[in-house]
Amino acid sequence: DLASVKKSVKRLKPEHWQKHAKGANNRWLIKNRDGSDATRRVNDACIFHNDPGFEGGMGCAFHIAALEVGERPMDWKPDVCWQVPLRLDEHTEDDGHVISHLREWKRRDWGEGGIEFHWWCTDDPAAFVGKDPVYKYLKDEITELIGSKTYKTLVKLLEEKRSTPRPHPQVTLKNPTRKPAKK
Repeated sequence: DLASVKKSVKRLKPEHWQKHAKGANNRWLIKNRDGSDATRRVNDACIFHNDPGFEGGMGCAFHIAALEVGERPMDWKPDVCWQVPLRLDEHTEDDGHVISHLREWKRRDWGEGGIEFHWWCTDDPAAFVGKDPVYKYLKDEITELIGSKTYKTLVKLLEEKRSTPRPHPQVTLKNPTRKPAKK
């Protein structure tokens, strides 16, 4: 993942990336206390986030640059970024069977600090109001996570016509062998 992101950073131009001067020459990359690599934050936000009013566009610099050259933003971004809002949980049973559960990330998934994410938006119903359903809009991301065969099965299930059971109307038939009830 890191090698891929480094390649993407080299492709970013100042017109795509507001904080280019602060992040150039690998200054975008920091080490966490545990020694793992992390993206530097500027003003409490990812260094690749362009602020509102930036001439190159607000939001993710990778996303903006990828779209400009006709590529998928997910191919430019770190894994954790392109996968959000999707989360794939996998559990291996004692018999080796793997159970996969594809769902949206929740604040609780990020640990104690997740509740404070000011940028987290998927718990707001307004997050999913696009013209296409999420499974279509995020086709590339879902396919990357679960594979094309499983994605096709998912689409088939979601698009399957379903009928709504309705009560049948009461039908009264005249039975010639039956005598009318006495009044």
